[in-house]
Amino acid sequence: MAETNLLNTSSEELRDLIIATLVLAFGFSIIFPGVATLGNWFKYFVLDVVLVGISIFIHELVHRAVAARLLATVKSTLWRTGALATLATSIITGGLFVFAAPWAVTIQPRYFIRPGTINPKAHIGPHDTALIAISGPAANFGLAVLAKLLEPALGIVAQELIGINVALAVFNLFPFFTVFPIIFARLTPFVGERLRATPYVEGEFVFFGSRPLWAFTFTFFVIGGLSLLFLSLATSLILALVLSAAIWLAWFYFLEGAAPYEMLKKEKF
Repeated sequence: MAETNLLNTSSEELRDLIIATLVLAFGFSIIFPGVATLGNWFKYFVLDVVLVGISIFIHELVHRAVAARLLATVKSTLWRTGALATLATSIITGGLFVFAAPWAVTIQPRYFIRPGTINPKAHIGPHDTALIAISGPAANFGLAVLAKLLEPALGIVAQELIGINVALAVFNLFPFFTVFPIIFARLTPFVGERLRATPYVEGEFVFFGSRPLWAFTFTFFVIGGLSLLFLSLATSLILALVLSAAIWLAWFYFLEGAAPYEMLKKEKF
């Protein structure tokens, strides 16, 4: 498989990321300012291609930087059903709702550990995988915060960048494709098997690597992201921090059945 210099991706992976960029840019460009003409839409589409491309580039770059630190590899693959869902939701809702998860990821250790080998750095556990997975959405949320800071200077470009990166952070953190099989497998084995065949987004790795970490970050990105669209940066971050901390504590006590410090001692978080 031919490798490219960009992010250490294969040519197939780069192709899939380009397709995902174009699909997402189309979804985000349906709503645009000015007169509803083909020319105005195309200019806005080109802008969204650039903004989505930058957002995905940073997302993948941070993924790979964290993975390299933990001696792992990350591969992104176009999820065709997700790409169709992106197009369908954006067209049906007139751009008000964009399913921003048209690709899936694979996270693997670089080295195989043979029985009896003692080398903790060469093995990644579920918590390491969760950290690798969450780094991409966290990078997108960071870009949204940066865009909020630059909003007075960039105007509508910053607003579009906020919307794109909030959507990427939230949708990629939702554990769609392993939570649904757990529910539907009990209803009918056929549906459960079909759903098990769907690929993973980052939310799967985070949710099953550390559920409290997922609860905190997902709440933070949802509340903080939505608040960035309407409130000041400081208010958005404080509100998100307070609510996500409350959810985090509630998750520990009511769903994990233990206080946070007890879970930390047991290395379950």
